[in-house]
Amino acid sequence: MSRNVFTKTTGRLFLVILAAILGACRQKTPEHPSAAPEAVPAATDSAVRAVMIESGKGSVEIIEAAKPWPDNAPAEVPKIPYGTIRKIIRTETPEADSWDMAIDGLPEHVLRDYEVSLKAKGFETTSMIVAEKEGDRGSVTGIKGPISVVLIGSGRSMSLSIIKKL
Repeated sequence: MSRNVFTKTTGRLFLVILAAILGACRQKTPEHPSAAPEAVPAATDSAVRAVMIESGKGSVEIIEAAKPWPDNAPAEVPKIPYGTIRKIIRTETPEADSWDMAIDGLPEHVLRDYEVSLKAKGFETTSMIVAEKEGDRGSVTGIKGPISVVLIGSGRSMSLSIIKKL
């Protein structure tokens, strides 16, 4: 896969997230506002803070908590078995569903390990990895049918994005 495909994939991810957020900002206030979601205890027994924004064209849910992995993420996507997911942004639009996660406490070679995991699950991958003292930095992109996955970051903190086109 070429750099051009990587650029298009990450650009589309950005556009899907931006469109969902902007669409939600244009929503008129309902006459009977819905109740805010309640905090739910996470697997680590800490309180989960969540915000749901809905519009006529989709929804965005922002979850701030230590979680192992989103329950509703596509099963084809390999889980990252280490680190702590500290924030999840879940977006649903008529075009695609997406999961964007901020992950901390990762080992220094997580990019290389995740590329191997993606290939084992049948994803076509492209990577740009630079080894540094603090750990690898760069990105790994995987595409399999309607699913695109991008792990990007440096050191022990990364961002993982999953997009499933509908």
